[in-house]
Amino acid sequence: MKTARGALREELTATLLPELRRLGFEGPSRIDGRALVYEFSRRDGDIRHVLTLQLEKRGLPRFVLGLALEPPEGFAALTARGGTTMTGQLRPRRDASVRGWFRADPTLWQRLRGDRASRHVEAVAACVALLPEVESWWRDPKSSAHIVAYPVRFPGTAAPA
Repeated sequence: MKTARGALREELTATLLPELRRLGFEGPSRIDGRALVYEFSRRDGDIRHVLTLQLEKRGLPRFVLGLALEPPEGFAALTARGGTTMTGQLRPRRDASVRGWFRADPTLWQRLRGDRASRHVEAVAACVALLPEVESWWRDPKSSAHIVAYPVRFPGTAAPA
């Protein structure tokens, strides 16, 4: 019998990954359950759009998409010299906990009513429906209805010359 997490991974592979490829992202060909984070990226001039799919670490059938703008010189150079880049997180609702992630498991209310069915198709469809909002974020990286955006500051590790 397939687990809810396994069904979610299969649905992500079958539905979300083709949409990311259509948008020009390169990355893993499947979400196979061997990792918690899967990275996809594409070039836009000298900037790289980095999108990460993060699965919930305790095995719950939930996920979130992380967004980052990588500068032309890359994250390693930014870490060494210091600086700031914009990042964001796509969520179906604005909740700081994993309850705000895309989720295929039934809510507490649904479980109390006896409904234990996996909602992997609905969770992935909700994510795909929000990809136009992600496309807008790359051009104007600020918080929106489903994206929480924040700058990440790197203090720099290189010794002064």
